[in-house]
Amino acid sequence: MTAAFLAASTPESVGPNRYRIRFTSPWYQGRGAYGGLVAGTALRALEHTVGDAARPVRSFTMHFCAPAVEGDAWVTTRIERAGKLVTQATVRVENDAGVVAMGSATFGATRGGAIEYLEMAPPKVPPPHEVPVTPDDIPMPDFCRFFEFRFCLGSAPYSGAAVAETGGWLRPREPTVLDAPLCVGLMDAFPPAVLSRVDGFRPAATVDFTMHFFQALPQAGLKPDAQFLRTGRSLQAGGGYAEDFQQLWTQDGQLLAQCRQLFAVMG
Repeated sequence: MTAAFLAASTPESVGPNRYRIRFTSPWYQGRGAYGGLVAGTALRALEHTVGDAARPVRSFTMHFCAPAVEGDAWVTTRIERAGKLVTQATVRVENDAGVVAMGSATFGATRGGAIEYLEMAPPKVPPPHEVPVTPDDIPMPDFCRFFEFRFCLGSAPYSGAAVAETGGWLRPREPTVLDAPLCVGLMDAFPPAVLSRVDGFRPAATVDFTMHFFQALPQAGLKPDAQFLRTGRSLQAGGGYAEDFQQLWTQDGQLLAQCRQLFAVMG
């Protein structure tokens, strides 16, 4: 049996650089499928189009234009340039009503002899087994039923906290090998950090995000039931928009990816 996120985000090839996907209401957040699923689907189509495992995705940007409502949608990809080591490609997701999302990605082969360093460290949080799973009766968007959340960083949404921070341990409820599209899905699964500073309910929606991948995925040694620490911190909000800086870490402290996201915060 195919794991839920993999099944929901794998489009059907219906022609050169063209794919079909069906979005369904169990994956909804608000009026349509949550952004992590839409973007994960787009990235799977891009990976299929590039078709080169030696060139993993390094950077991926997605702009969200309209809700991915229930029903069929079409994903169109285009290779903009394929060089010796790097391929740039673009993608559009559309349904009968028009454009849903559009994006671009850079795929790059490993460059030998390059400098390597990491001057970031994950926050100190309890290990997953010491953090309770968020109960099913906590009000959360529909799609959250497919993931196991263990909040242990920052504050709860709508709590009026002094700092806009949220995060914790996360994994799919069904054991699933972490690939780049699932990494996108996990990064977008937690609520925006800005909502922890809001006192009372406020809807929010992703405008766009850019993800940078620091490891080629799937990665040897990561088990399908692995826990991942997803962090999120917002340092600026104004004019109805808020930025959010996020990271995804393995349990042993390896940084997999980071994301800069822009949210619209409704009044």
